[in-house]
Amino acid sequence: MKINIFTPPKFKKQPLDVEYLNKRTNKIWQYSTNGRSSIYHILKDLKIDKILIPAYICSSVLEPLKKLNIKPIFYDLDIEDLNPSLDSIKKLSIKYDIKVVLVASMYGNPANLVKLEQYCKDNNIFLIDDAAQSFGAKLDDRYIGTFGDAGFFSFSPGKPTAGHMGSFFWSSKTVNIKRTTHCIFHYFKWLDFYFNRLNIYRFGNKFRLLTYINIILLKVFNLTNDKICDFEKNILGGILNCNLNNKFDFRQKYINEFINIFSKSKNFRVIKHRRGIPNNHKIVVLFYNQNRANEFIKFMLNSNIYASNGYILLTSDLKELPNCKVIDKCVVELPIESDEDRMKYLFKKVREFEDKNS
Repeated sequence: MKINIFTPPKFKKQPLDVEYLNKRTNKIWQYSTNGRSSIYHILKDLKIDKILIPAYICSSVLEPLKKLNIKPIFYDLDIEDLNPSLDSIKKLSIKYDIKVVLVASMYGNPANLVKLEQYCKDNNIFLIDDAAQSFGAKLDDRYIGTFGDAGFFSFSPGKPTAGHMGSFFWSSKTVNIKRTTHCIFHYFKWLDFYFNRLNIYRFGNKFRLLTYINIILLKVFNLTNDKICDFEKNILGGILNCNLNNKFDFRQKYINEFINIFSKSKNFRVIKHRRGIPNNHKIVVLFYNQNRANEFIKFMLNSNIYASNGYILLTSDLKELPNCKVIDKCVVELPIESDEDRMKYLFKKVREFEDKNS
């Protein structure tokens, strides 16, 4: 038995109905090619020189900031669910006179967005609700991604909305985009996703060349303003429909089972939601030390199960980020597959590691 890569769940192609999305969320959404492009479009007309962002997040958020010459100031996380720390945001927003903050709900678990939204509203701070890892999750009967003054979600293999590429964003400010077209890149991106992710167990590594073609094309094309291509509307429509209508509920089944079995582990703590309705797409654990985390990753990889560290912190200056210092290199991510046999094998291997190190 092998689980050597995260495979997105199957979905049926379905027309992309943006009006349905707008009605479900009470927002007006626009397409962009990826999450970082959505951030760029949201920020480009705000005329700011600094922004408050999490220190624990994908480094791609730095790309639009660099393009717009906006300085990132990093805030701390909540040690319980790895989501933004409200106390840290309050402290640093006052210290640096912040006018814009980006809040990400990590790993499908809703951040403390009700209180954050109220704080930002009371202090005239523009809140961007980053739902790249959590779209489909809910808090206070609202979808994550719809809080504050702007929001977005994106499609990629490691997201709840697991697809080849794409993003949708909304903003309380008018955003006009002069659209470009690079459908050849979108098409090769889809082929790479189809062969090397969606059907990895069927085709193995026979089509790995597609990945390298995509890397080359990404250097050639500027995709920031691209429009959606006709061929991919049904693809994104199918993924979005499944996500909004809870067709991937097997994920929560395995999360709950994992929590029940390993809640008393002496090696790690399972990261779980603290509020709202989650939309988890990975099993995430926090080890109590870096060495044991590395041992676990090596053990799982040797068992042909994909395991990896969480994000690399975006700053090495941790004086005001004590919780980031605690979790640095101690987070480990595991895949959730739709195949019961593969998940039984994953659980079996985690138990073996626990037995060896308890």
